[in-house]
Amino acid sequence: MKRLSLVMLMLISTISLGGCFSMFGEISEEEHAERTLMSVNDYTGEEYRLRGGQATNELAQELFPEIEEAVQEFFRKEYKTEVIVHNVVGASGGATVFVESVGEPHFHTFAVIPIDTENKRVRAEDVWTEERQVEQSLFGGLLAMIMEDEFKALEDYLVELMKEYPVVGMRQEAINNVVASGYTTPHLFVQPLTMDELEEINQLYLDNPNITKEELRTHFNTETYKAEDLSITIELYMSEPGMDRMEKFSIW
Repeated sequence: MKRLSLVMLMLISTISLGGCFSMFGEISEEEHAERTLMSVNDYTGEEYRLRGGQATNELAQELFPEIEEAVQEFFRKEYKTEVIVHNVVGASGGATVFVESVGEPHFHTFAVIPIDTENKRVRAEDVWTEERQVEQSLFGGLLAMIMEDEFKALEDYLVELMKEYPVVGMRQEAINNVVASGYTTPHLFVQPLTMDELEEINQLYLDNPNITKEELRTHFNTETYKAEDLSITIELYMSEPGMDRMEKFSIW
């Protein structure tokens, strides 16, 4: 198996959302300190909120059918990909929409849709996403197709690891509702660190969304691909709150 660069995270017992994110919206600092830690066993992402989205969150839920249709059309047109809309969260001036691709290439990502709050309508023609966000996510999904055996071996290893140690991965509901890190499983996610081969491989898919794994492999040499061009982050959590965290560990 080709060695891939792994970024290992400390294993912890809770999910903490800080910075510009809060699961509970605008609350006092005291409430924030008490409520922004949640056991990974319980967290599904349903209470996820974006700061600045209070004015649009309720409206976004009411307009979900229109948002779903607009975002699915955006991904069909721009990325030749069918997606499932899992979650819509109010954001400043619109809503952030978390999606999962259907079938392969498999990945999670997001788009943003503006909302006209005065007229209570979505601006379907103005759906957008951050630069390179979907492109990187798509590449991760294509890479998982190309290196199917290698990724399966890694997943099998992590499943066995969880049998040996008191650790768990993230719940699938949480991944669907709040994760936009591309090819993602309950135990890991993939991030390309350079654009050297990303555009070429992505274009093969965009030109032919029915391209097979075998065809993709003829255009991607796993032996010459530089390990430092890819990061695989393994994210595991202690299975119960209050347990001492494990030290970092390595696979190869």
